Amino acid sequence: MRFPTLFLCLLFCQLSFAQNLVPNPSFEELRNLPVKKNKNNYFRYEPRSGFIPYKINLESWLAASITTPDLRIHSPANYNECKRKFKVCDIPRTGENAVGIITFQINSKVETYREYLQIKLKEPLNMNDTVYVELWVAKEREAKLVSNNIGVHFAMKRTQKKTKGVIDLVPHINIDTLINEDKQHWVRLYGSFVPDKPYKYVMIGNFFDNDHTEVKTYKKFNGSPWTPSYAYYLIDDVRVWQNTPKPEPLVFDNKLIEANTPIELKNIVFDFDKYDLKEKSILELEKLTSFLHDNPKVNIEIHGHTDAEGSDDYNVNLSDARAKAVYLYLVQNGIDSNRMQYKGFGEAIPRTSNTSEENRAKNRRVEFIILDDSSNQIKTSF
Repeated sequence: MRFPTLFLCLLFCQLSFAQNLVPNPSFEELRNLPVKKNKNNYFRYEPRSGFIPYKINLESWLAASITTPDLRIHSPANYNECKRKFKVCDIPRTGENAVGIITFQINSKVETYREYLQIKLKEPLNMNDTVYVELWVAKEREAKLVSNNIGVHFAMKRTQKKTKGVIDLVPHINIDTLINEDKQHWVRLYGSFVPDKPYKYVMIGNFFDNDHTEVKTYKKFNGSPWTPSYAYYLIDDVRVWQNTPKPEPLVFDNKLIEANTPIELKNIVFDFDKYDLKEKSILELEKLTSFLHDNPKVNIEIHGHTDAEGSDDYNVNLSDARAKAVYLYLVQNGIDSNRMQYKGFGEAIPRTSNTSEENRAKNRRVEFIILDDSSNQIKTSF
């Protein structure tokens, strides 16, 4: 049987701004706060990550079997600590959280160990109306193997299998090519199908046995030789939506914008070691202000970034203050504060290396993203 393919979109793929049917799609909503340090934590530099926080603290998401998906809680400080020792470190695609699942592992107890995510949709799917699915995945830093077969299955009822192995269900969408074979980075997986039932739940994982799963040793793996052989992927920004009237594409500086994709605000200028906006920044901010006035249902998050000069804590605070300066300008010019969030990442997400002044200047920037639940009534005023 052939399955609809989940495409890897490394370049632009058109994204509808229809309602996302997945609650907590970026894994940022938590409960039972504060999240405690996890004593059963196997992830260096992430003291609060693991399967216990997934079960206790993650809102809405469930496991579909007795295996243990992980909630991966990151922070800029954790990332910077990792980067002092390793060239590549795990970081969510957006926000501070992602989840992780094993898609392939053979151990002494289970020949086909698998982990699965599961969640109830906000509302049942409409039958005979095309369903679109999107999620972002990246190989986990310490995983020795890469695999194919990350699939998506929809169901009428919650799945609760008493197994550590394969859940024998047919995925509605599946990717059958190796993911991150040559490079660890976030890639977009995308596919569609037409449902024959008003499905209420969605599940993510590898629904194939070992004989029908392709695995390879990651070419750039440089971990310990005693690291177990498993394929493990981080997942972030899960979307499920159905057909709606297509909106005009959202454009900024002649570039199409996707939800949750960072857009740099050019010419946002600060003096060295300062967070007061300079006059050269006003033109760009006026464009953003006009855009938000024209699209009153669009919500944004403003991100501040620095270069690697200075301590980690100092850079996080400086980038946060610069993002807040943009936020306050927009509030002062009539944009509802409830439509906006701001956050500083310090040096944690560089655009390029910090080996020259030219590169450091590229890393000092302010960006914004259109949040996932923004309206599909979008005008193109840029």
